[in-house]
Amino acid sequence: MAEWAPQYSKAERIRLLLFHAAWAVPLFLLTEFFFFPWLERYVETAHCHHYGSLNGLELVVYSIFIGLPLGLSLVVLAIEGRHSLRVLRLGQSPLPGEKVFRPARYVYGHRARIKPLIFFLLVVFLCGLSVQGFFWADAMIGELSPDVSRCLGVPVA
Repeated sequence: MAEWAPQYSKAERIRLLLFHAAWAVPLFLLTEFFFFPWLERYVETAHCHHYGSLNGLELVVYSIFIGLPLGLSLVVLAIEGRHSLRVLRLGQSPLPGEKVFRPARYVYGHRARIKPLIFFLLVVFLCGLSVQGFFWADAMIGELSPDVSRCLGVPVA
């Protein structure tokens, strides 16, 4: 007879949902109503601002093509990396004593290592996409011709 992993109780599920909603909803609202409108205004005159050897438009393009995939890979690695590494080492999923949301049997050996391997392949893919993004951003910046007339009245940093 197969062993089953322990499950969260209904109260624990609700507590986890409320905990994550407590930080995710404010983050979503801040992003939606403050960050995106600010970014939209900034992009219109980004080429007028200079930060060292980059102007603002180059900074935005490099951030999108390099920063987003690299940032996403770092975030998912920080959230799931340790857990996936432990599953790879131990060869058991779910880990001993780890609670699950729905009934799940313990899986051992190579079958348990498939999901963590796919996860690490995804992280490597995102890092590779970030490297490729450098070349895409470089090519795109060469084709951009920003409107310099918008820079009138905007102080150059």
